[in-house]
Amino acid sequence: MTTKLTFGWLSLLALTGLGWWLGHYTEGTWLLWTIILLSAIKGQWLIDHFMGLARGPKLFRAIVSGWLFLVLTSMALFL
Repeated sequence: MTTKLTFGWLSLLALTGLGWWLGHYTEGTWLLWTIILLSAIKGQWLIDHFMGLARGPKLFRAIVSGWLFLVLTSMALFL
């Protein structure tokens, strides 16, 4: 359990570092879509593993995942 949790945390940290690096050292429209994609991956990973909804009630997972989709979609609409 601890190894799995540590791996998950380090992976999220690496994705965050990648997003920061891309934001500071690259430019272009593709960058915004990449950051939104990284946010979607990290958000769903947090929902499934750290919040424990991968094995939880499907309704709760759908509600929280829908909220994530709504937030990221509204961000994408204002690009």
